[in-house]
This record gives sequence, structure tokens and C-alpha cells, in this order.
Amino acid sequence: MGRRIPMRRVWGMLALRSALSFGLLLGLAVVFAITGRPDAVASSAAWWLWFATAANVACIALMVRFGRLEGLRLRDIYFASRSTWKGDLLWALIFSVGTAVFAMLPGTYLAGALWGDAAYPNGLLFQALPLLAVYPLFLLMPATQALAELPTYWGYVAPRLRASGLGRWAVIGIVGAALSAQHMFFAFQLDWRYDLWLALKFLPFALWTGFIVDRRPTALPYLMGLHFLIDASLPLLQLLASKGVLLS
Repeated sequence: MGRRIPMRRVWGMLALRSALSFGLLLGLAVVFAITGRPDAVASSAAWWLWFATAANVACIALMVRFGRLEGLRLRDIYFASRSTWKGDLLWALIFSVGTAVFAMLPGTYLAGALWGDAAYPNGLLFQALPLLAVYPLFLLMPATQALAELPTYWGYVAPRLRASGLGRWAVIGIVGAALSAQHMFFAFQLDWRYDLWLALKFLPFALWTGFIVDRRPTALPYLMGLHFLIDASLPLLQLLASKGVLLS
């Protein structure tokens, strides 16, 4: 990163996933409202896995474009390294142990505090969609998510914020907060408790991920693989909800 990188590009990439997803959600909500569908915002939010997938594709395309402008390949943004795989696997193992705590428990406890029922918000998050709109997600969503989400935040944005002079912990905090908050914009509804739950449930996981990549950047490809496995369950949950299975 010897070339001077416009900081508007970096901050833009930090905000892209939230802004694009929220824009798609609001746009579809307007269409639903015009056509007379009740609860237009909630009906639009049901398509959030598609909004996230669209944001993933945009992030991958922009990382390729910006990488070329900066003299980098996409694999450089992914910190791919064959020579460090043994140490990287150890850090990936450390990451997976922490993920077992940070990825699920905070959201469960927060839901319990907000509603008195840890499973309640799942019924808001996963709503019925036409089955033909669900099946492509089994491939598209987890694959693009693995290639886009963590690399955008920790492979592209975070190193450039550090290079601009921000301290390590400030970068982890800022980028981690954006990573967590994006979930609210993916599936926003007119319910403050639900939106708060979405915005905060993954904050510990986001900060944990930032800490690991900060300590071991070349572990990022392995974290991406684990991320794929985690998110592979989301289309299944969407399918169950679309078939009428109660998740709350």
C-alpha cells in the first residue's frame, strides 16, 4: 500500500454493506407500499438474505477494482499465504473456540433480556418467502458471504485505517462496530428492540474476529472458511420458515 489511497474510498467500503442493503430494503418496501401490501417494511425485510448477497457481490467487485488501482490482487487482500499455514491453522482453531462463545451466546442473552424469550426474534428475522427464491441462496449466500464480509472489513478497510494513523484498538472498535451494526440494516423493521438486537448481537464476535486478524492476518482465509460453514445454515433456516416451520 505504498500508493496514497483516498480515505473516502476506505470509509465508503466500511459503510457500503449497510448502505446498499438498507437502500435495497427501503426500495422494495416502497414497491410493497405502492402495491398495497400491509407491513411493507417487514415484508421487505423478509428478503434480507438476498440483500446481503447483493452487498457481497458489490464488495467483491469493488475489492477487485480497488485492489487493481492499488497494485494488489484479491488474494493479497485476503492475506493468502501458503508458507504460514501451520500457524494460521492454530489461530483458526483459537478463533473457532472463541466463536463458540462470542457468535451465539450474546444474541441469546440479549434476546432474553429484551423479550424474555431467547428464540422470539428468530420469527421476525426469518419470514416466509417463495421457495424458488430460497433455493439459490444455498449456494449464493454462504459462498459470497465468505468471500466478501470478513475480507471487506478486516482485509481491506482495517489495514488502510491503520495505515492512515488510527491506533490498533480504535480500528478494531470502529470496524467491529460497523460489522455488527450492518445486520440491523440487512433486516431492519419498525421495532426498536428487534433493531437493537440485530445491531448488537454480533458485536462481541466482530471484535473477536478483528482481534484475531490483527494478530494473525494470514489466518483470514481460514476464518473465511469457518465463516462459510457458519452461514451455510442461514438458507436452511430460511427454507424451514418458508415451509411454515416456527423458529421462535
